[in-house]
Amino acid sequence: MKKLLLIGLMLLFLTGCRDDDNIVRKLEMDFDNEYYQVATPYKKSISGNYVINNVLNNYDINDIENSFMMLSSNYFKTNNSLYQEGQYLNREELKELLSKEKLNKNNPIEINGSMIKPTYITSVYEQNYLTNNGNLKGITIGLIFNPYQAYEGEYGSYDYEEVDLDVLESIIFDRANEVVKYLKNKLGLEKTKIVVGVYLQNRPNAMLPGGIRYIGITTSSSIDLVEINYEYQYLNSSYVLNNDINIYNAFNSLEKSIKKVKDIISVSAKGLYYNNKIQNIEMTVYSGTFSNSELLYLSEVISEELVNFDNHINIRIIIKSNETMVAFINKESNSLKSNVYILGG
Repeated sequence: MKKLLLIGLMLLFLTGCRDDDNIVRKLEMDFDNEYYQVATPYKKSISGNYVINNVLNNYDINDIENSFMMLSSNYFKTNNSLYQEGQYLNREELKELLSKEKLNKNNPIEINGSMIKPTYITSVYEQNYLTNNGNLKGITIGLIFNPYQAYEGEYGSYDYEEVDLDVLESIIFDRANEVVKYLKNKLGLEKTKIVVGVYLQNRPNAMLPGGIRYIGITTSSSIDLVEINYEYQYLNSSYVLNNDINIYNAFNSLEKSIKKVKDIISVSAKGLYYNNKIQNIEMTVYSGTFSNSELLYLSEVISEELVNFDNHINIRIIIKSNETMVAFINKESNSLKSNVYILGG
């Protein structure tokens, strides 16, 4: 199944793609080194992934979907589970859940001398996991929290302040239990296994997405959450320097080798970390016009440098010329070989 999905995705690259980043993200559904097969017939989410319209909402549905899918593979194995978009919480139910009387019934807080009624939860995201014969095996619920609360600044513009996680933690635990109780009271879900994860959005206008900070699983009407750290980090960041020096040095070496090919090239690289252990890497290499020989040489240089990275992670690299993707390099975990796809100059 994994090879078939990869072949299909490579065909998308070869025939052109309007959203390079989304395609790369679709390659990352492999937390237990495999991919979920989608249940057929395909069913779209009945909620339409409803999100509260928040002036400072930094919400990436693709990252949220893939993050919860990867973590769910710890509880619903890819070799005996089918994936399906949420079929239990519809749009009207989510509107009710996210109302001020339900999950967003928060006490007023003071920001810069003004009292505001905070809206912490911007969405409740649902995934279903089925047995191979189509019966419901379990549900994953993502509670999307926004710690950044808006207030009106000078001249009527909006600014924000981050609410400390110590303040949010008790609210997070309470709301997770309220959602579990709500689902358990729905017909047919009394004995269903439910995974709840809490995704914290990043600050407004941040380039990196947020991450999952708490997760738990239950078959009862209550749930206990444990703290985790599941988020992307730039490979040249102080976080990677302090926590993963080998990756930091490998990236610096790669970047120096790339700039020797063409000094105007820039590189953006991020790694997905789960409890301080890197899971995969995504890079984009930007430049102006490449000649065919330059593109081939650059691809060879990158492929040679990738052997310096941890061999147990997947690495995806897009090369762009004037914002057009011209090459894609894919290195699978536990392989010393990089696959290079030249798409045109």
